[in-house]
Amino acid sequence: MKKLTKTFLLETLVLMVILLLQISGLFRGLNELVNLTLPILDGKFMEFLTSLGGDAFLVPFMVLVVFMDLRKGRLSKKTLAFILSAFVGLAIVGLLKVALSSPRPRPLPGANVLSAGAFPSGHTFRASIIASYVSDRWKKLTPLAWAYAVGIALTRLFLHYHWLSDVLFSLVLAPWLYTLVKSFLGADE
Repeated sequence: MKKLTKTFLLETLVLMVILLLQISGLFRGLNELVNLTLPILDGKFMEFLTSLGGDAFLVPFMVLVVFMDLRKGRLSKKTLAFILSAFVGLAIVGLLKVALSSPRPRPLPGANVLSAGAFPSGHTFRASIIASYVSDRWKKLTPLAWAYAVGIALTRLFLHYHWLSDVLFSLVLAPWLYTLVKSFLGADE
């Protein structure tokens, strides 16, 4: 438990630092440098890859893990923590997007109010919450799960739909929130 507590405290600190740097505008220079350095990799294949961080992937994944649990007779606390943290996290992401109204490096085609803000990245959050859960439930898949989450974050950067701070915050928010919800539900045993 002490290791989890130290990790959780470190994640809390990193989240707060990224958020404060974002709000204060101190991330702007690094964000612009990264954005100027990366080429725009646009096209059908990149759009497909980035879609793997969207709701069209998250929802079927949720249904699959719920089905897997129910076949064993009940929904596990870890799966419940995953689902709750995904919904709470997406609400946090949506609120921050609206509250901060951070402009994107390049506008999204057909953007609406919730997708208009860049900070934080919803796609990266979705991929990271899946990676957090998969890493917890199937430890051997941890490298693959986090390669997926980081890969989604990179697609958002290469498409120039997000800044570095957007994806960094989401990469940390998901495991932090999953740990918090899991602890609250007593699922960390």
